[in-house]
Amino acid sequence: MIQGKKEEIQERMIRSVLHFWNIKNVENLDPLVRLLIEVLSEQLYVLSGEMYDMENRVIQRLSEVLLPESVSKAKPSHAIAYIVPQRNKVKTELEMRFLVKSPFVGNDFRQEYSFFPIANVPLYQANIKKIIHPQGIIQIDEQLNKKELYTAPLFSDRKIWIGISLDEEIKDLEHLSFFFNFPNVIKKEDYLNLLQYTQWECNNKSLKVRNHLYVEEHISKNNLVEHFFDNQDFNYRVNREILEHYMPHYLTIDQSFLVKNEQNLLVPTHNIGEPILTNENAVAVCDEKLLWIGVSFPEQFSYQILSEIEIAINAVPVANKELKEITHNNERELGIIPLNLEKRESFLGVISVTDDKNELYTRNHGFKTKTIQRTYALRQGGSESFDNRSTKDFLAKLENILEDEGNRVFLQKEYKDIKEMATETIKRIELMRSTLQNEGDYETLHYIFLDNSPENLFFIKYWTTLGELANGIRIHTPLSPTSVGAHSYVKQAFLLTSSSGGLGMPTERERIAQFKYLLNGRGRIVTNYDIKTFLLAEYPNTISDVYIEHGISKGETSLQGLVRTIDVHLKTFSIIDEKEVLIENIYKKLVHISPMTFQYRIFIDEN
Repeated sequence: MIQGKKEEIQERMIRSVLHFWNIKNVENLDPLVRLLIEVLSEQLYVLSGEMYDMENRVIQRLSEVLLPESVSKAKPSHAIAYIVPQRNKVKTELEMRFLVKSPFVGNDFRQEYSFFPIANVPLYQANIKKIIHPQGIIQIDEQLNKKELYTAPLFSDRKIWIGISLDEEIKDLEHLSFFFNFPNVIKKEDYLNLLQYTQWECNNKSLKVRNHLYVEEHISKNNLVEHFFDNQDFNYRVNREILEHYMPHYLTIDQSFLVKNEQNLLVPTHNIGEPILTNENAVAVCDEKLLWIGVSFPEQFSYQILSEIEIAINAVPVANKELKEITHNNERELGIIPLNLEKRESFLGVISVTDDKNELYTRNHGFKTKTIQRTYALRQGGSESFDNRSTKDFLAKLENILEDEGNRVFLQKEYKDIKEMATETIKRIELMRSTLQNEGDYETLHYIFLDNSPENLFFIKYWTTLGELANGIRIHTPLSPTSVGAHSYVKQAFLLTSSSGGLGMPTERERIAQFKYLLNGRGRIVTNYDIKTFLLAEYPNTISDVYIEHGISKGETSLQGLVRTIDVHLKTFSIIDEKEVLIENIYKKLVHISPMTFQYRIFIDEN
């Protein structure tokens, strides 16, 4: 519904009257009729405004209630961390905290940003020391910096050799994961999708690999229903989404493959036992015995791509979170525990609720069983009787009251009364103004409602995040372990990729846009209108308009020739700094929710 102006309503009523009575000139209307039209138009305008406000309130309330958590909550920023262990047989823990200090110059809002691993990933005392590619030999130091040792054509195969230094305790390569990245390639998704077609070998034997990151998962709950609801927890689903986002970057050895230090060589060899390098200068730079793994790539990988490829072991996905722990004395309370948040923080999920007898409480999802005795409910707070809309209405009423009462007392010359009334009104307005300013800095609190329990002391652990505030932390930013015991086995840690993907709590406009899109598109793209509504809902503060047309482009391979494309043109509110990143993210999202394979091309038309 679109609210019309009072003048437009009045003009439409006058035209209807002139047409009904067959009057040519408006001046010939009876003055009483014109007066009635003006009064009615005023009342219709007021009613249309009330209907418009009521419609907005209904949509806002429905969007708050019906929107799923995946689009109505903040999401943490994430990155890939390189973690070097002090010893073998260790793994990352979900509550292992890594700290980044002052990553943003000149930003006084927050000096420390914490990151936590999103999965239990085994760590190895293994380092990639050298990479031999068709155009040269690269040395990699402990900080993963590259140094060209030799630059000249070595062989014609689209193949690289990875030289690894392994600790003596490592006897089997099974579950060893390799992280691949193409930092200087615009369409790196195309190359990541082709990694699964690579062929691996070691010591003249083929290796079976799988396109995923190996993680250790254990089902700790015996109750399958309880385990199901735990998997639907928002924090768990966020971790799973981040893991799926980085999964194409990983290749993991998926078979038992025993190795010995005696098998290490200075230079890798062919099947017939001859070294692959014949140039003396190239052989001279290979001065360390390493375990060599050969990787053959598809023909789409050029020599330039193979020379710039980045490979790492012990690369772990991490997310910006904060682990909160509170102790609550329930002796004088009603079993309600607030989960406090700091400024600009958002709630992710509850980790555990225990009492002073170390008894674990389980979240009540609307059912109870005989095996579950201690339960709690999680609710989001807030007041529906007085929200931001009520605040705006209250300020408008104060303004009208001040104007009306001010005219009255000025006529009566009661200056003392108006001074007191103005002072009181200003105080109320200042209070409302401060409330509106702080509204965007603090999220509505969540509360834990405990069932009847004889215990008084409770210990609660829960996750929070800073959302988009942690985006943009640069590559090679050091990570300091702060968890108890982590210092004993973490030698060094830093970011391999910049942090990205963090989203704050959606605004009212974003929630309504997402709600309308879910009602119209149902999460899938079928028509061009679905593309437009999806992009406007996904980027409401970035994209102002979308128009779509059909195009033709050259195929990615010589066999495709010319292919039909769907060209998506975007108009933005302002100039976009990182166009390539935005285009890549939009392309991935469109392909993900499209039921068929479409050739999308994204264009940003800045004003």
